[in-house]
Amino acid sequence: MNRGKVLISALFMLTGTIMAGQDFHFSQFMPTMVHVNPGYASLPASPEAGLVYRNQWPGISATFVTYGADLVVPVSSWNSGFGMGFTNDVQGGGVISQAAATLQYSYLIKLDRNWQVGAGLSASWVIRHFDASQLLFRSDILNDLGYSYGNTNFASYDRSYPDFSVGFIARHDGFLTFGVSASHLTRPSNTESSLYGARLPLKYTAFVSGVVGGNNRYSDFTLEPAVYFSKQQNNNEIIWGTNVNMAEKFLIGGWFRNSTSLSMDAFIVSAGISWEKYNIIYSYDVNLKKFNSLSTKLAAHEVTFLYRFKYNDQHKVKRFRKSECPAY
Repeated sequence: MNRGKVLISALFMLTGTIMAGQDFHFSQFMPTMVHVNPGYASLPASPEAGLVYRNQWPGISATFVTYGADLVVPVSSWNSGFGMGFTNDVQGGGVISQAAATLQYSYLIKLDRNWQVGAGLSASWVIRHFDASQLLFRSDILNDLGYSYGNTNFASYDRSYPDFSVGFIARHDGFLTFGVSASHLTRPSNTESSLYGARLPLKYTAFVSGVVGGNNRYSDFTLEPAVYFSKQQNNNEIIWGTNVNMAEKFLIGGWFRNSTSLSMDAFIVSAGISWEKYNIIYSYDVNLKKFNSLSTKLAAHEVTFLYRFKYNDQHKVKRFRKSECPAY
């Protein structure tokens, strides 16, 4: 008997992760904001590229692994920014794999000397594959033991479809930043079901972050507290905490993830280092839920790599920020 398939099927049935059609998420929501809010594309001071890798539940065979890559190119003469990205999400050890290629456009609105707003739109093409052969059900086990039991049948399928998102991000002189976004605007169908209720639900996000401490935003020691909220159908999460930046070279952070009912899901520890144009941030999700023997295995590793093509010495753009926005 394939224990890996048993675990995958149990998670399939108990959590509803696969059938519910919920999006993947990154714990490092600030450096990966380009994957969440298309308004970001016009905000960086120079072109930049990013890579992100997340491995959720590495202690069991039914892992959820997500890869992402992005490139953002601001064009100041047009008050605009362009972005492109790619994500590949492998769920349940390969039961579902979903790849998406995305193009973004954002327009930068300068309200006054202190306030700027990036408003953007993204369009994606998604390819989704469901492999039913990876599942093992009760009928398979009983029939292998010699009992006659009706088979449970799930057919494999492939789907491809367009997807659209909108969002804006506002910032005030680098000390305060907030934004909202909405994804899956057309509610595309990503399963074989023809029912409208089975289509991909809308996802809403919002965040606010700031800079605290020091005489100015370029001080050697600053705090960057932030709160991030996302909601998709009946699922919602809040990530809140702070990063601590030291000498423009090192970062440490502590974050909690919980639902709106304050049910704690994880404590996220992060650390980062920067040199010249390169930035690497690592985080580990410590599981706070009680799943008996599985509890110690339901964690997550996440790594983000950021590269800035042109370092602006004159303005001393901080490492760890994907632009002059706080917390990027």
